[in-house]
Amino acid sequence: MVKKSKITTDRVQEIERSLSSLTDLNPIQDLLSYLDTDGVDGRVKHKALFVLQRVFSSLLVSDRILGLRSTSDNEAITLTKKWLLDKYARFFNILGALLHSNEHSLRITSLHISMSLIRTESSYISNKTSPPSPQFAIESFRRIVRPLLITDKPLIEDVRREWLEKWIGKCDDIRYFFFKETIQLFREFDSAKETRPKHLTSNVLGLLEKMNTMPTEQSEIDEFWVPEIARQDKEQVKDSNLEQSKLDSQDWTAYFDQMITDEKEEKASDKNSKKSKVRDTISLSAHRAMYSGVWLTMLKCPTGLDVNENRRALIVLHQLVIPFLKPSERASLADWLSDCCDFGGVNALLALNSLWRLMRDHNLLYALCDRNVLHVLYRARFFRMLDLFLSSTHLPALLVAAFIKRLSRLSISASPAAIVMLIPFTYNLLKRHPGCMHLIHSERIVQGKDADMYKAEEPDPMLSNALDSSLWELASHQSHYHSSVNRMSQILSQVFSKPNFAMEDFLDHAYLTMFDTEIRRKIRNNPAVYDGRSVGVFGGHKRKLDSMQDEDEKNAVSSIQGDLVAELFQF
Repeated sequence: MVKKSKITTDRVQEIERSLSSLTDLNPIQDLLSYLDTDGVDGRVKHKALFVLQRVFSSLLVSDRILGLRSTSDNEAITLTKKWLLDKYARFFNILGALLHSNEHSLRITSLHISMSLIRTESSYISNKTSPPSPQFAIESFRRIVRPLLITDKPLIEDVRREWLEKWIGKCDDIRYFFFKETIQLFREFDSAKETRPKHLTSNVLGLLEKMNTMPTEQSEIDEFWVPEIARQDKEQVKDSNLEQSKLDSQDWTAYFDQMITDEKEEKASDKNSKKSKVRDTISLSAHRAMYSGVWLTMLKCPTGLDVNENRRALIVLHQLVIPFLKPSERASLADWLSDCCDFGGVNALLALNSLWRLMRDHNLLYALCDRNVLHVLYRARFFRMLDLFLSSTHLPALLVAAFIKRLSRLSISASPAAIVMLIPFTYNLLKRHPGCMHLIHSERIVQGKDADMYKAEEPDPMLSNALDSSLWELASHQSHYHSSVNRMSQILSQVFSKPNFAMEDFLDHAYLTMFDTEIRRKIRNNPAVYDGRSVGVFGGHKRKLDSMQDEDEKNAVSSIQGDLVAELFQF
């Protein structure tokens, strides 16, 4: 137990002199006790903080804390390193606790000292690897990030502002690892089905909503806290961006698959968490992925965010988040926005704003038109909304043609009920937008694999070259096996003199309704009948059994007529 009356700045200076030679390290314990004791004068704590910073920095550089054990180390050296490592970790825990001190100067000083030590430690482990490669002190960084976010009360404003302006809003490497640690923190609570700490989401949101320095170009990633990270080979940037671009080009399931992969990688890296690979810190696509990842992970809280947190997120979502989302992530965000609309009120209006931005600026509606939409339960509801969104006659012909062509392409693998719906839907769009009639009147004849100019994989409908294509997919249905599809597809080959179809007559069609329509249909002309002279299986005519004497035998024979085996065994 430390006696408060004897703790003075002179005592701290005396300890500093005794530690100058780094021979007797036991006074480190005294300084840590001063910092960990309530009621100690703030000036004493300040002095102790700076002394410990200098001591641990010297010990790191001299290879006395994190150095690997060598064959020349005796047991005493090994025990000393273990003891120093324990004190070093305790110092970081104290620094994290002081971030919530009642004294402004102690809070800011603790933050600066912790980040200074992280830079020193990162440089040390970067140079100790063989060959030397950039590394980041992720374990020490975690001891600062977690107490920064997990608090009993909201994060103090001056700490939040200092952290934002000096590090995550300025240093690209610190911002990257902060996002990564925050995502892992959310997942730990969510995967364990535990309630998130009270102020965790609010603290993260308070930092994200004030962040306006996210890089938009590769050249903007140029400032790093750890010098070794800035010296990475530029070729690594190309490799990292290439890996991310492969994920971007995949379908909407890529986002969820990537989340599972990230969780496995994080578990595998826990054994060596101090030496984290930092190649992605110089990759623009990796920064964007982390930024969107921390937002989506935060919003997808299993227990849901409170009303105030939802509102704060919705206010900035359309400006700060949506522009950085990958195509595979926009559908996930749209689900969350749809849930917000169900609650009504102001939050529903804000959610509609973001949904509108997704559809208008990021082609969400075009991306939703995939093969699955023709097989889902609520297909009719989707096409009612799609018809509404495309109802304006002022839409560009390029845009409407892209939707027509995509639906035409989807009809190839669609059910007859879906095709019967798509054809009148296309007919109405063509009548509403005469500029798209080129799709069915094109005289351009091209053969080969590149005959169709339409780019099905292009996410931007304006760049899909749909207007240079044709609706050959719908024309192919004129040879469809189903008579309803066959007849309906003929309308695209006729003069467009008919009025628009009432889509409500087609939207709710399914296999059951088509079957009921077929069996209840009145036959106007009797079908051609067979003349009765059926030919047997082996080419011979069936034997006539007119010589049967009683009516019962005749009925029995007539019931098995056409069965060769039955005929052979009649006596």
